[in-house]
Amino acid sequence: MSISLADLYRQNSDLEAFCQEVRKLGGNFELDARQMEALGQAYFEVHPEKFVQRNLDEVRLGYQLARCCLLEKALAGLPPAVKDFFRQAFDQPECIAGLLDDYRRSENLPLLVSSFNCLQASLDELKAAIDELPKGMIKERFLGGISTLYNTRYLLSIFISRLGSNGLQN
Repeated sequence: MSISLADLYRQNSDLEAFCQEVRKLGGNFELDARQMEALGQAYFEVHPEKFVQRNLDEVRLGYQLARCCLLEKALAGLPPAVKDFFRQAFDQPECIAGLLDDYRRSENLPLLVSSFNCLQASLDELKAAIDELPKGMIKERFLGGISTLYNTRYLLSIFISRLGSNGLQN
């Protein structure tokens, strides 16, 4: 079994370094409610929650941490080129139309559509795991992380549907 995300975060509490290590795992890690709870505890060891004078940068950092893990888990098993497309789309949602246009010209659009369907199902499974978390700051961070992913998923859904079934429609 691979290292837990909580242990990985304790070794790499810099968000960028942590996300690079998570990406290297290729989604080969557990991310159920128990693992989310453990990761949240590791996060709060480094960034203790303050109920007075909250540090909003640390709150956003927690959302980014959750989003990184959730996205990489949702991308598990997808082809590398499709993973790269989705990483770019989720990192820069304002560029989705251009990314899709580039992808449509150079790649297999049916693969993208079927991969998007798998991605949606994976995100829904991860949301169900988040729903199992007890109320509190850890759940709040994961809800914040997946909310952004759901917003981008919605945009992707709109743009992909506009391509039409054969990818020739604008």
